[in-house]
Amino acid sequence: MSNEVDAKTARERAKQIAEQRRAERRNRKRKCVVCGVEESDKTPLGPHPDGIGPSCKDEVSCQQRRAATGR
Repeated sequence: MSNEVDAKTARERAKQIAEQRRAERRNRKRKCVVCGVEESDKTPLGPHPDGIGPSCKDEVSCQQRRAATGR
């Protein structure tokens, strides 16, 4: 009987950990792979043309930020 209780508490704990990780993943800020700026309403990110990750939708301002930070 105690094995069933232990297994049940282990499953419940695993569910809590999984839900916590999913919540952290949803709340994580994405960064542009070119200039490094975080995603926001002013700087929405889209897919990079070469498929290397998220990048700024406005390429001109992205290149200016990249030049300003010296990356």
